[in-house]
Amino acid sequence: MHTPQTLTDQPRRPAPVLAALTLALSVIAGTAATLTATPATAEAAPYRDTLTGWADRLDAAATVLEAEPERPITRIGSGPLLKRGSSGERVERLTQRLAELGFLDRLRRGDLYDEEVDTAVRAFQFSQRMKVDGLVGGGTRVALDRSPQEAAAQMRRSALSMRAFRDTAPDTVILVNLPSQTTTLVRDGEEALTMRSIVGRPSRETPLLQDQITHVIVNPTWTVPPTVLKEDKLPLLRAKGTPGIANAVVYLDGAPVEPGVVDWRNVSPRRVRIVQQPGDHNALGRYRFNMTNPYNIYLHGTNEPRLFDREIRTVSSGCVRLEDARGMAEALLATEHVSTARLDRMLDRQEPQWIKLSQPVPVRFVYWTATVDDRDAVRLHPDIYDLNEDTVPAAAPDTIGPGPAIPGSADPMPPAQRA
Repeated sequence: MHTPQTLTDQPRRPAPVLAALTLALSVIAGTAATLTATPATAEAAPYRDTLTGWADRLDAAATVLEAEPERPITRIGSGPLLKRGSSGERVERLTQRLAELGFLDRLRRGDLYDEEVDTAVRAFQFSQRMKVDGLVGGGTRVALDRSPQEAAAQMRRSALSMRAFRDTAPDTVILVNLPSQTTTLVRDGEEALTMRSIVGRPSRETPLLQDQITHVIVNPTWTVPPTVLKEDKLPLLRAKGTPGIANAVVYLDGAPVEPGVVDWRNVSPRRVRIVQQPGDHNALGRYRFNMTNPYNIYLHGTNEPRLFDREIRTVSSGCVRLEDARGMAEALLATEHVSTARLDRMLDRQEPQWIKLSQPVPVRFVYWTATVDDRDAVRLHPDIYDLNEDTVPAAAPDTIGPGPAIPGSADPMPPAQRA
């Protein structure tokens, strides 16, 4: 993902920014566009200290925004992607909002997305350290529509949740933050690895869970989950005689069949199973990290790395896809005395291989819509599942999430798999 690194790359702003709004914009960001799969440095502070610093930083930024007088804002509202050449009422609202923020002259009104509007949008995206592409999609639109007061509420809520997590989380834990779509491995209290992730789409949300990883599977198969089978793959079988999945075996009543010769019109979903064989083409990639929850939610790789370039990565059916699944596998298997050379040999075998962790690794899913980056800048993330309340909670007895902490070990052949 491209992120400009120097001020000399910044598009020229057509109008000066008011001092108060400059301060607000410095903390109102859209998405964490600068995170990559990066090991922590040896000089990194203990992760609990990092969370303390983040929470303090968020509270301080919220205090500044709360002191600002409320101003009316123009909401662009949800709708199709806006880009150069677009026109209509939402473009007119976009120009009004850019003028309110100081990126367009207040006399500049109109419903055409022209070069001047494109320049202003790019300047706004640069100020938020977002992907500078001039496209007003989900992330940019949410950032533009957010008021300083709403930003402050997000910061307060996230700071409260961070402190609760800091006080209750184990020293070794995998932290999945759904709004920022990132995954962090903390080992013995130190951040070891952070990477971009892909999480469930709003119609198939990733649940907030407390769980644990019990097995790492190298070269996993992928069994199409029931919802995807019913809504996507069975209609494709009926229409074209193929599930549209590379290197997949289709089972009817438990027996493999040639899908092109079966009349699927009166076949119910419960009679069908589709299993994709291991390999680089597999939807789970080369690694799957099994957990114990009854929802068949787990972590895994992917065969579509291009999706990690998106700012909004809510495209899965509920499971969490990892940008650097190999790095996560190496980190978890190091304590099992699995060397990188042995891992390579396992990959070459092209068949599923299960490795049980001698000590399961806790996993916590959290919902922090505000975080702090490595430059001490506050990053705000979209409320992807609309879970934020209008006011900051007075207390957070269960800030990690409503999902249960589920004991037990992983079923080596789960009844369904989600991706």
